[in-house]
Amino acid sequence: MTNVERNVCLAGLALFLLALLQGFFIPLFERVDAARAAHATALASGTFLIVVGLLWPKLRFRRGSATWAALLATSLYAIATGLTLGAAYPAGAQEAHRVAAALTMILNTGGAIVLVVSVSAVLVACKTGRTARDA
Repeated sequence: MTNVERNVCLAGLALFLLALLQGFFIPLFERVDAARAAHATALASGTFLIVVGLLWPKLRFRRGSATWAALLATSLYAIATGLTLGAAYPAGAQEAHRVAAALTMILNTGGAIVLVVSVSAVLVACKTGRTARDA
Protein backbone atom coordinates (compact mmCIF):
# COMPACT_ATOMS: atom_id res chain seq x y z
CA MET A 1 0.00 0.00 0.00
CA THR A 2 1.48 3.34 -1.05
CA ASN A 3 1.36 6.52 0.99
CA VAL A 4 -1.43 7.97 -1.16
CA GLU A 5 -3.66 4.93 -0.69
CA ARG A 6 -2.90 4.82 3.03
CA ASN A 7 -3.62 8.53 3.46
CA VAL A 8 -6.97 8.30 1.65
CA CYS A 9 -8.00 5.31 3.77
CA LEU A 10 -6.86 7.03 6.98
CA ALA A 11 -8.73 10.20 6.05
CA GLY A 12 -11.83 8.08 5.52
CA LEU A 13 -11.41 6.26 8.81
CA ALA A 14 -10.89 9.55 10.66
CA LEU A 15 -13.99 11.10 9.06
CA PHE A 16 -16.00 7.98 9.87
CA LEU A 17 -14.83 8.12 13.50
CA LEU A 18 -15.66 11.82 13.76
CA ALA A 19 -19.13 11.09 12.38
CA LEU A 20 -19.65 8.35 14.95
CA LEU A 21 -18.67 10.73 17.73
CA GLN A 22 -20.90 13.43 16.27
CA GLY A 23 -23.81 11.00 16.51
CA PHE A 24 -23.58 11.07 20.29
CA PHE A 25 -24.05 14.83 20.33
CA ILE A 26 -26.95 15.14 17.87
CA PRO A 27 -29.48 16.03 20.62
CA LEU A 28 -27.32 19.01 21.65
CA PHE A 29 -27.45 20.72 18.25
CA GLU A 30 -29.81 23.65 17.61
CA ARG A 31 -31.23 21.93 14.54
CA VAL A 32 -31.40 18.21 15.30
CA ASP A 33 -32.66 17.29 11.83
CA ALA A 34 -29.73 19.05 10.19
CA ALA A 35 -27.31 17.45 12.67
CA ARG A 36 -28.68 14.03 11.79
CA ALA A 37 -28.17 14.79 8.09
CA ALA A 38 -24.61 16.02 8.73
CA HIS A 39 -23.90 12.84 10.71
CA ALA A 40 -25.20 10.59 7.93
CA THR A 41 -23.29 12.54 5.29
CA ALA A 42 -20.03 12.27 7.22
CA LEU A 43 -20.53 8.52 7.72
CA ALA A 44 -21.14 8.02 4.01
CA SER A 45 -18.24 10.29 3.06
CA GLY A 46 -15.85 8.41 5.33
CA THR A 47 -16.97 5.11 3.86
CA PHE A 48 -16.54 6.51 0.35
CA LEU A 49 -12.97 7.62 1.11
CA ILE A 50 -12.10 4.17 2.46
CA VAL A 51 -13.47 2.49 -0.66
CA VAL A 52 -11.68 4.89 -3.00
CA GLY A 53 -8.46 4.40 -1.04
CA LEU A 54 -8.74 0.65 -1.50
CA LEU A 55 -9.46 1.10 -5.23
CA TRP A 56 -6.59 3.58 -5.68
CA PRO A 57 -4.06 0.95 -6.93
CA LYS A 58 -6.38 0.17 -9.85
CA LEU A 59 -6.57 3.81 -10.94
CA ARG A 60 -4.23 5.13 -13.59
CA PHE A 61 -3.60 8.82 -13.07
CA ARG A 62 -1.43 10.45 -15.68
CA ARG A 63 -0.09 12.80 -13.01
CA GLY A 64 -1.01 14.35 -9.70
CA SER A 65 -2.32 11.26 -7.91
CA ALA A 66 -1.54 12.69 -4.48
CA THR A 67 -3.11 16.03 -5.40
CA TRP A 68 -6.35 14.40 -6.52
CA ALA A 69 -6.44 12.34 -3.33
CA ALA A 70 -5.96 15.45 -1.18
CA LEU A 71 -8.64 17.36 -3.09
CA LEU A 72 -11.09 14.49 -2.71
CA ALA A 73 -10.55 14.17 1.04
CA THR A 74 -10.53 17.93 1.63
CA SER A 75 -13.78 18.42 -0.26
CA LEU A 76 -15.58 15.77 1.79
CA TYR A 77 -14.26 17.22 5.05
CA ALA A 78 -15.37 20.71 3.96
CA ILE A 79 -18.89 19.50 3.22
CA ALA A 80 -19.12 17.62 6.53
CA THR A 81 -17.84 20.69 8.40
CA GLY A 82 -20.25 23.01 6.61
CA LEU A 83 -23.24 20.81 7.34
CA THR A 84 -22.24 20.47 10.99
CA LEU A 85 -21.78 24.22 11.35
CA GLY A 86 -25.17 24.79 9.75
CA ALA A 87 -26.77 22.45 12.28
CA ALA A 88 -25.16 24.25 15.20
CA TYR A 89 -26.78 27.64 14.53
CA PRO A 90 -30.48 28.35 14.12
CA ALA A 91 -31.61 30.46 11.22
CA GLY A 92 -31.87 34.00 12.45
CA ALA A 93 -31.00 37.62 11.96
CA GLN A 94 -28.29 37.82 14.60
CA GLU A 95 -24.79 38.60 13.34
CA ALA A 96 -23.31 35.27 14.50
CA HIS A 97 -26.04 33.41 12.64
CA ARG A 98 -25.41 35.34 9.44
CA VAL A 99 -21.66 34.69 9.65
CA ALA A 100 -22.25 30.98 10.31
CA ALA A 101 -24.71 30.79 7.41
CA ALA A 102 -22.22 32.46 5.06
CA LEU A 103 -19.39 30.18 6.19
CA THR A 104 -21.64 27.15 5.80
CA MET A 105 -22.51 28.21 2.26
CA ILE A 106 -18.85 28.75 1.36
CA LEU A 107 -17.78 25.36 2.77
CA ASN A 108 -20.63 23.45 1.16
CA THR A 109 -20.40 25.16 -2.23
CA GLY A 110 -16.62 25.02 -2.41
CA GLY A 111 -16.57 21.44 -1.19
CA ALA A 112 -19.20 20.39 -3.71
CA ILE A 113 -17.38 22.00 -6.65
CA VAL A 114 -14.05 20.43 -5.69
CA LEU A 115 -15.79 17.08 -5.06
CA VAL A 116 -17.34 17.03 -8.54
CA VAL A 117 -13.99 17.86 -10.16
CA SER A 118 -12.02 15.31 -8.13
CA VAL A 119 -14.57 12.50 -8.58
CA SER A 120 -14.53 13.25 -12.32
CA ALA A 121 -10.75 12.84 -12.27
CA VAL A 122 -11.13 9.52 -10.45
CA LEU A 123 -13.66 8.37 -13.06
CA VAL A 124 -11.27 9.30 -15.88
CA ALA A 125 -8.49 7.41 -14.07
CA CYS A 126 -10.79 4.38 -13.83
CA LYS A 127 -11.52 4.49 -17.54
CA THR A 128 -7.88 4.91 -18.55
CA GLY A 129 -6.87 2.15 -16.13
CA ARG A 130 -8.73 -0.52 -18.10
CA THR A 131 -6.73 -3.06 -20.02
CA ALA A 132 -7.68 -4.91 -23.22
CA ARG A 133 -8.48 -7.97 -21.10
CA ASP A 134 -10.95 -5.92 -18.95
CA ALA A 135 -12.88 -4.53 -21.93
